[in-house]
Amino acid sequence: MNDVSTKATLKGEALRSAILDVAAKLFIERGTAGTSMQDIAEALGLSRTAVYYYFKSKEAIQRSLTEEVLSTARRLAGETVARDDIDPVTALRALVSQHAELILSRPAEFRVADRTEADMTPKQRASVQSARRNVLENFSGVIERGVREGQFRIVDARVAAFSLIGMCNWSAWWYKSSGRLSCAEVADIMAEMAVHALLRDEARRPRAPADVRESLRLVREDLDYLEKVVLSDR
Repeated sequence: MNDVSTKATLKGEALRSAILDVAAKLFIERGTAGTSMQDIAEALGLSRTAVYYYFKSKEAIQRSLTEEVLSTARRLAGETVARDDIDPVTALRALVSQHAELILSRPAEFRVADRTEADMTPKQRASVQSARRNVLENFSGVIERGVREGQFRIVDARVAAFSLIGMCNWSAWWYKSSGRLSCAEVADIMAEMAVHALLRDEARRPRAPADVRESLRLVREDLDYLEKVVLSDR
């Protein structure tokens, strides 16, 4: 690719991104139904023809703002869960970190997906809901494995997953790219918070891969503790 075509490509990508950013703001402010292609073009100082060059319809813009980013979230979560070389703690840290960083780097898309679902076509809505369910299932699966292997406290995995995803999603509304911390730094903080919220106390974690003997050891420890408490009260 020569210099001229490279510059043209970069300009095209930048313009497409600008169209999506402006459309996202208008969709959130006015709703999808209350925003026209003319509104988007005027906000950018472009002609409608220029906008139509990149997107054939308002629905195509909405689809790019919602389906693409949620599909990326689903893909990232799926790739992490599919790995069999990492333990539940490492997997959960990766899930939260990458999900948070995706949201922090593309907050407008997540805000649009959150606020305009009622304006989507049935097909778009089904695609968005499917991606969200898939991410939830991946988070829940890792948490369940962590509980089963004795790394995490006994919790309702689905409720815990909803809570962690909700923590990540809310960042689309409060994070400012001009702030003192980068997307990656904020995502790392969230990941550490998520892991430590679920980690079992050090003394209660299995000393070896979870098996019947290890489970019995922990039960005996609990019984010994209970016996001491009861006898001391008497």
